Amino acid sequence: MSMNKAVSSEQKPLDVICLGRVAVDLYGQQIGSRLEDMTTFAKYLGGSSGNVAYGTAIQGLRSAMLARVGDEHMGRFVREELNRVGVDTQGLLSARQLATALRLLDINAPDTAPLIF
Repeated sequence: MSMNKAVSSEQKPLDVICLGRVAVDLYGQQIGSRLEDMTTFAKYLGGSSGNVAYGTAIQGLRSAMLARVGDEHMGRFVREELNRVGVDTQGLLSARQLATALRLLDINAPDTAPLIF
């Protein structure tokens, strides 16, 4: 019985290790409007590597994220969003001297959507 318990407590090896940018995306809620005219925004996990870690985890793969975020509200948001879907965040380090990246976006035609960091 103790043998089964030991086997069941072992973690599955990682399928995906993501290294790179993880951030917070703030999307303007006035779809089709210019970023200059936005009055409200919705907050989402962002960053290409962060999105891959998130997406692969919700598809059932064991994913890990290696990056740094700020030791502040947005960094905690990123960590909690990744943890919520099962991403291993042991390699997601928090740094007091950094601020988590924020990106403002509008939802417009793909060739005109500004990306402001």
